[in-house]
Amino acid sequence: MEGVMSQRPIAVGLLLCENVIVEEGTRSVTPVNCFTRRTVEQFPCEPLSFVVLAFLTDGSGDISLEVTIERLDTLEEVYAATRPLHFASPLNEVRCTVRVKECSFPVEGHYQVTLYADREPLAQRRLLIRREGQT
Repeated sequence: MEGVMSQRPIAVGLLLCENVIVEEGTRSVTPVNCFTRRTVEQFPCEPLSFVVLAFLTDGSGDISLEVTIERLDTLEEVYAATRPLHFASPLNEVRCTVRVKECSFPVEGHYQVTLYADREPLAQRRLLIRREGQT
């Protein structure tokens, strides 16, 4: 709709999880196996898939959401995905799930997963990728 302004939402939370189950009747959400660290056999590692789950509120209109993953030692981006999201009303809480598919981490260390709305950061989560057998 022409003339309608969009309003960037606020993130209530951001989780990294293996899967998300949405109950059909109630639309209730169950995050499955949430994590902040992953263990791999070698580097670069076999591609990993997981879900970035965020709950957003106070948004209105059409917003472009982007999830990026970057190395914290060099700030090199290793993954990015963009998707549109519509907010009917600022009073609504909107569940945002972004399936990260086939993300390979090049080296051991800390990474940052960031959720952006219209290129402004909303939420972030640190992720540690370690080689198997290390603490």
